[in-house]
Amino acid sequence: MNWLYLIAIAAFMTVSNVNSLSLDPVASTELEQYIKKGDCVISMRHIRPRRKLHISIEALFMIDFPTLKHKLSFFLDRMNQRVTLDVTSNGATVSKHFELPNTNETSTIRSLALHFHKNHIAMLVDCKESSTHELDISLTELYAQMDTDPVIKLFRERKYPLYFDGQLEPALQRTNCQKGVHKRNKVHMMRTQVAEREKNKKRDVRNWFSNDSSDKHHDEERTPIEVEQRGDIPIMHGDCEDALAKSLSDLMELVKLLREDIANQRQEISYLRRLLENCAGCKEPSSGSLRLEATCRNANPCYPGVECRETSSGLRCGRCPLGLVGDGKICKPGVTCTDRPCFM
Repeated sequence: MNWLYLIAIAAFMTVSNVNSLSLDPVASTELEQYIKKGDCVISMRHIRPRRKLHISIEALFMIDFPTLKHKLSFFLDRMNQRVTLDVTSNGATVSKHFELPNTNETSTIRSLALHFHKNHIAMLVDCKESSTHELDISLTELYAQMDTDPVIKLFRERKYPLYFDGQLEPALQRTNCQKGVHKRNKVHMMRTQVAEREKNKKRDVRNWFSNDSSDKHHDEERTPIEVEQRGDIPIMHGDCEDALAKSLSDLMELVKLLREDIANQRQEISYLRRLLENCAGCKEPSSGSLRLEATCRNANPCYPGVECRETSSGLRCGRCPLGLVGDGKICKPGVTCTDRPCFM
């Protein structure tokens, strides 16, 4: 009795999940175009767990061939870690299970792709192939068996957009799988290069110390060499030589740029020097040039209020005002006898 009850509950949940799917006319038309050509890849991204954790089975999408009464329904079973394919044909249903490793009721599936190739279906989870199954008949053959006006209907969960591709590689690129592979390969290559560089450095240091110690213990047996070598600098190999050559090349480029800047500055300084030498306003007036004569109107040297007179010997100033003393050009406060300060 308990088994019958559990089976009834499972059937009810499956039917309710299928009813949660809705028809997508645009996706149906796009899928139909790929099925006509042959291979087809249907991919999904970021499949998050449902808020109601007690619902462990959820419908993903369903492909319906109405005139043939043939359906392919895909369900996600988190509890059993698998994706179930129910193939319904003329009322009979056959289930096939794709393994879904490292998945639980709270984990998020980053990418899920189903590759339809002839009558084979391969599932890839997070860029890794999980499992494959065979169908009795391929999608292309089912489409060819339909009437003169064949129609394919695709029902899907609204929160999970579906992406269609004709080959597997574009689908992997869409889910950033190729990017991750290239990144891992690049990191591995960089680590290998660093390890090789460190290995070369250690080898050079060992060679240097071994050569130095052998020279100290075998001075008498040392044979003369034609090329003089530095004993205080280890010989560099491989990446070290490349790095040194690159540094020298960069230094030469920098020196070349500095030379060009200095040459440009010299040209600018020479141009400014010629400009100053040929400037008419900067030259002193010649003896033959006209000069303005000083007059009381344009060059009055007298103290304000003092009379200015133009004479043959130049400009002359009169007496300072009352209460001031001076020569007329400079007047200061003071009293003279002409002001009659004394008592009479």
